[in-house]
Parts: sequence; C-alpha cells; structure tokens
Amino acid sequence: MNKSIQSTSGTVKYRLKDVSSKGETSIFLDYSFGRNNRIKFATGYKVKPKNWDNSNQRIRAVSTITNREKVNSDLLKYSSDFTTAVSELDEDDKQDKAVLKSLLAKIIRKEDSEGKKKIISFFEYADDYIANKESQSKVINAVKLKPITVRAYKQTVNRLKEFNKHKSYDLDFANIDLKFYYKFIAYLEGLGYSVNTIGKHIKNLIAILNSATEDGCNSNMKYKSREFKRVSEESVSIYLTETEIDALYNVDLSKTPYWELARDIFLIGYYTGQRVSDYNGIKPEQIKTFDGREVFEFIQQKTNKKVYVPIHHRVRAIMNKRHNGNPPRKLNDPDINEYIKKAGRKAKITESITITKTVSGKKESESVPKHNLIVSHTARRSFCTNAYLSKMPVIDIMAISGHSTEREFYKYIRITPQERAVKIADSTFFNN
Repeated sequence: MNKSIQSTSGTVKYRLKDVSSKGETSIFLDYSFGRNNRIKFATGYKVKPKNWDNSNQRIRAVSTITNREKVNSDLLKYSSDFTTAVSELDEDDKQDKAVLKSLLAKIIRKEDSEGKKKIISFFEYADDYIANKESQSKVINAVKLKPITVRAYKQTVNRLKEFNKHKSYDLDFANIDLKFYYKFIAYLEGLGYSVNTIGKHIKNLIAILNSATEDGCNSNMKYKSREFKRVSEESVSIYLTETEIDALYNVDLSKTPYWELARDIFLIGYYTGQRVSDYNGIKPEQIKTFDGREVFEFIQQKTNKKVYVPIHHRVRAIMNKRHNGNPPRKLNDPDINEYIKKAGRKAKITESITITKTVSGKKESESVPKHNLIVSHTARRSFCTNAYLSKMPVIDIMAISGHSTEREFYKYIRITPQERAVKIADSTFFNN
C-alpha cells in the first residue's frame, strides 16, 4: 500500500510527471482534498522513474545518487510543513486552491513572509541554475555532470551578459522573443563564432528557459516558437578506413609514451564501438568469459544499456604487450584528442580533407590533413562504418554500439556514395 500523509482535510502524495520516462522527470507534490479537488506543485527535484520508490514516497537507496538523503529529507519536510500549515487554516481557506498553492510556494520556493513571490531576474535564475548543475543540489543524476558541460552553460550565460551590456538590452524573461533571438545570433556572428557554436549557445539558453518555466519563474512562451531553435550545419565527421586503422596499430610510438597510450585507448574504442565515456578507463573486472570467449561488459553511461563486446585479438595483444594484461589506464579526454592527432600524423594518415563551415555568417573552406580531424569519437564512428562495410548485420552492430533505431544508426555512419555503391553491388540482387 502506498504511503501517504493524512491531514485533517486531505492527502499528500508525491507523483512523477512522467512515470514512463527513460530520463529524469519532475517530482510533484499532489494534494487531494474533498471530492475531485486536487492541486499539484513542482518540488524542483527530478529523478529517473526507476530510482523512485512509489510505495515509500522517496528516492531509492542508489549509491550513485549522492544527495538522495537530502532530497528525501526535503520531501518529508515539505509535506510535514504543508499539512501543519493546512491544519491551522480556517475551513473556507482549506478548500481554496489559491491559498493552498500560496502555502506550497512559501514552503517549497521560500517566498517572502507576505506570500508574494520573489521576483527573480533571468540572470539571477541562470546563475542559480548553473550553481545547481555544478553542485547537483537540485537535480538528481545517476552520473555527475561533467565539468565541460557545466563550463558550456557558464560560457552561454557569459555571452548573454556581454550581449546585454554591449547592446544595453535590459535582458529579462519578458523580452526573450524572436527579436532578441535574431539580435543575439547576429551579435555572436559578429564575434566570429561558427554556426554550430552559436547553436550550442541557443541550445543551452533553451534548456535554462525550460527549467525556469517548469519552476514557475518564467511565463513567456515565445521561446517555444518554431523559429526560436538551435541553428546547426553538418560538420565534417571522418572515419578511419581499415587500412588507416592498421597503420595506427602498427606504428611504433614507444618513444612517445603518451601518444602510445592515447593510441591504445583509441584502438580499444574502435574495436569495442563504445563512446569514450565507456571505453576510456575500462576496469579489469569488466572482462568476462562466456563459452571460452573473452568479452568486455559495458553499462553504457549515456543510455544505461548493458552490452557485451567480444575482445578482439588486437585488443588482447595491446593489453598483454604494454598494460600487464589489463586495459590501459584512463587518460583525460582532451589529452586523447591531442595525442591521437599526433599518433595519426606519425602513422601517415595525411589524406587532405576539405572542411566547410559558416563563420561570421560567411561560408569558409579549407583543406586539412586527416589526422588533424581525429578525435576520441572517431573510434566509435569508424567501428560502425567499417563493420557496416564488412557486411556485419546492422542488428549486430547496433547490439554493440547501443543505437536504438536503424534510422539513428544510418545517420551516424560515414561512407561515400562510391563505397555504398560497391556494397550494394555485392548484394544478392546484383549477383543473381
């Protein structure tokens, strides 16, 4: 039986906004009083449904949710303070939704003693939003946000503050509309930012506005317009051919240990098809044996999916030769990106690649050697593409990569029209 808190006039329970959500969803305080009378109020906390104990009305004891005790304590305090406050109302006020909501606003949102909502500006909210993201005090995540993600939010808010000062815009929730949207984009273009960098700032702004709306701090919905969207253009995402992978595997990097370490980690990423968050820093205990065959066990950080990947003979050779039979130690992601380019240059991965991007509103093209475009994510993209070209069934590739749909998978791989034509030519249809 679900636990609830009985008051003299009603029942307090906590409910999730979307119980079927795969990600986080808001926790609402639900107060029912009398026939068909109910109010709901956002607590400001979020949780994944699988981590919510509905019977006990609390966050489950999940070790990775470091602030669960604080959250559970707050939820208990909110309901206790509210039922006490309701019990002190006169009978008419106990049935007045406006009065009840004002009580909840005072208890949960810490409004002033007169029951009036504190006016919070956009920048006050944005700074608080970032602080909460950084400390994880108001958002429950199974995995702590990476510093680079928090830094991206800070950069967006800093650009907004600079825009506000430079344009004397007096920016606030009320005037975040399409007029602002186009002025802000023009301002960023004037600073020489690329389309995709501008798009990331718009994406972060929308995330802040969505949170402010959910928290009741913003009522201006003009940012929901179809025109108010993240701008983007397709970037050059390369993959390494099997020949280039062979060159990277065989090149002697013993005189540059950090390049060698980055190369080994990258190749394990290639032969496992995982994201860098999963293939960088594999633990020895992730090695399992099924029917005499060694596999890696991954619980993917992004999707929480459990996948098993056979350990390629080259991966076993790398571990045995340079890492005492274990996976390589972890290396900072930015260091992998820096050193793998150098390793690629030493391996003579020097094909000229033309990249085109929009900067300051103008198209610009330049040719760069392919090794300069290699990053940690290239390993995963290379696996998916080469596995596809080798005729591995797509369903098996997806079982390893963790892609949920074929549509997403096909958007992900990188092959030329010529490579696709050759693959099609090898099909049964063209050989009967």
